[in-house]
Amino acid sequence: MRSSHPLYFARRIAEVVSNPHSGCIDLPCIGLAIQGMLRPAFFEEQSTIRKNMTSHQTDEVEKEESIQIGTAFYKLEIITIQLVSAYGNQCVVNVEDFRRARPDFIAHSAANIISRLEAGGEKIVQAFKSLCWRCKGIIVEEAALIGVDSLGFDLRVCSGTQVQTLRFAFDTRATSEYSAERQLHDLLFPRIHPKLQNCQEAHQKDG
Repeated sequence: MRSSHPLYFARRIAEVVSNPHSGCIDLPCIGLAIQGMLRPAFFEEQSTIRKNMTSHQTDEVEKEESIQIGTAFYKLEIITIQLVSAYGNQCVVNVEDFRRARPDFIAHSAANIISRLEAGGEKIVQAFKSLCWRCKGIIVEEAALIGVDSLGFDLRVCSGTQVQTLRFAFDTRATSEYSAERQLHDLLFPRIHPKLQNCQEAHQKDG
């Protein structure tokens, strides 16, 4: 979280909560609800915050402007965490487990993978629809990739009047951006076994 005044932070939270969202297929299916308490950061915590802020800034001017003399830092003490599904189901996340958790291998690569696939246009959309039929037996009218991680990816699909999220798992855990994208591509465009391909060609000739 970037540094901000508590009142500004509270105002922004209120704006997000009051903003009406339409049911968009591209929106993530799961929300994260965090209940906590803002408090002034302790002295030892402030040094860590300043170090983290400057480590992500290469411009000396940015460093000077971002951390001014007299700047106050606040910390959000997390009390409870809940995962909220699109259907309103809530799952409590253990706070200690959350603190011990580490980012996914491709946490910073998911956006790049999604962007490249979206650039594929209608070809990729049709491949998503075909995948839903092959693996899930579901005919979908719309499909959008909303998330990728080291274990698989999530598709937000529209089938008739129902909008749902389908999970597709990789054969092996991806340890790099290339590995994840390669496995995703293999699922979308599976290779046909040579014997099966010959049978299909022979069948076409007979027809």
